[in-house]
Amino acid sequence: MDFKEIVGQKEIIERLKKSIIDNRVGHAYIFAGSKGIGKKTVARAFSHMLLCDMPTKHGPCNVCTSCKLWNENSNPDFYLIETPEDNILIEEVRNMQSSIVVKPVYSNKKVYIITDAEKMTVQAQNCLLKILEEPPEYVVIILTTSNYRALLGTIRSRGTKYNFLKHSQAEIKEIIKSEINQGNENLEFIIHYSDGIIGTALNLATSPDFVGLREKAIDITHKLSGMKDIEFFDIYEFFEGNKDNIDILLDIMSIFYRDLIVVKAGGKENMLINSDKINRIANEARNYSIEKLVKNIELIESTRNSIKQNINYQLCIEAMIIKFQED
Repeated sequence: MDFKEIVGQKEIIERLKKSIIDNRVGHAYIFAGSKGIGKKTVARAFSHMLLCDMPTKHGPCNVCTSCKLWNENSNPDFYLIETPEDNILIEEVRNMQSSIVVKPVYSNKKVYIITDAEKMTVQAQNCLLKILEEPPEYVVIILTTSNYRALLGTIRSRGTKYNFLKHSQAEIKEIIKSEINQGNENLEFIIHYSDGIIGTALNLATSPDFVGLREKAIDITHKLSGMKDIEFFDIYEFFEGNKDNIDILLDIMSIFYRDLIVVKAGGKENMLINSDKINRIANEARNYSIEKLVKNIELIESTRNSIKQNINYQLCIEAMIIKFQED
């Protein structure tokens, strides 16, 4: 993907392109921002332009040998370090350190991206620091991170930081429509729910299970307001069956209660996140006081925190279901 194909982050993109055209490229960059906000996408587009032999203010030429190899995902002057594991170990940075001394093959630059750089162990970061202290003139290192403070201060001081901002609702809509060639009945909810994080929006928009999960979560929210004893196990089974999606599930419930508060407080329809559920929200709101809705949201967040603290999942969910019945 080239810069021209990226929606949003325009100020950052223009500054990066200008640094290349003006021949003022640094040795290290840190792209910081929320997970899923587009840091890696911009990092790859920047890498492509850095490796191009004939870049213009519009981007890479896409005709030179380096660009052709890039478009075939086989440019030997580009290295990507990422892992699904919890840590980036020192061995991976040492391998990078060994390859850096070899000059670029086709380009004037050699580019390294380390995604989720906060995963680097202290040993790995100290090894990277040695590289950053005296990098070869042709090397550019790009770190992406959703936790800037997890990087050593000495590394932070040696990189040019770019803060990635959330996308606007219009940008989220544009990206989803360009990526998905079909309508999405949950589009407005997804746009609001994603809160400007394009990765979240695309994951939900392309999920085959999200529509059903959202509908079932709202049904469960309704049942919790007047649960019969016989329904307890059915409700628990739903939470147990969606253990891997518990954060999204709790979010949907919390947002639904939030919308009920908006209606109870006399808010306008355009303030609702579940705007496609306006009739149901108006009917449900009659069953609650604002105080009860606030308590329900607090209970959801308390349950979420308990789960994150590795308290027994079954106990957390059972306790939440029971507490929902308390006046």
